[in-house]
Amino acid sequence: IKNSLVLPFRFLAASDEIKKMTSNASVRKVLAAISKALDISAENVPVFEGETLVVLDVSGSMTHNANTLGNKSPHIIGGLFAAMIAKKNNSDFMTFDGSARYISYNPLDTITSIVSRISFNGGSTDFHTIFKTANKKYDRVIILSDMQGWVQARAANGPFAEYKRKFNVTPYLYSFDLQNYGSMQFPENNVFCVAGFSDKIFDIMQLLEQDKKALINEIKKVKL
Repeated sequence: IKNSLVLPFRFLAASDEIKKMTSNASVRKVLAAISKALDISAENVPVFEGETLVVLDVSGSMTHNANTLGNKSPHIIGGLFAAMIAKKNNSDFMTFDGSARYISYNPLDTITSIVSRISFNGGSTDFHTIFKTANKKYDRVIILSDMQGWVQARAANGPFAEYKRKFNVTPYLYSFDLQNYGSMQFPENNVFCVAGFSDKIFDIMQLLEQDKKALINEIKKVKL
């Protein structure tokens, strides 16, 4: 599993299909194996230094649009990777739609269990609420969303700036565009906007915290 090219969300998709079968000893054994495989695949998630806040968009659009990654809706991809990152780092976990709230979870639970308890409410998407709700200093904030926000046609960098002033901190902000629309909710410095998702993104995150121009420098190393 560690060396395979299977993306973690494939295990979740397999689990969803197996659950449609009539429950018996064999089916439960397969579900247990898939859950274990998913947890093993999460071992590639790095442990980041300091305090991390993982934020997941649970608005209506997250469940409506098919994603290019295996034709899965963004909520499947976002929920899975949010749970993986939070569990591995024992991070604070927040969900948001028209409002934001902290979510309690047990880091000893399986990833499958954590994902199954995430509720997608079908509300609007207000990125402003994230930093109006954040109540402590974070070294990094990781947001997973389809980026269909822009409340009142305004980016969310106003509340983000107020949060930074309030806690005297400039966190790394990773904004994952799970639908590849290309919209930026936080167009400013020290913000990294990424479209799509794969296990390689964790390597990129570590590189960016060492050097903001890491990707440019890696491209320059390529000899044509």
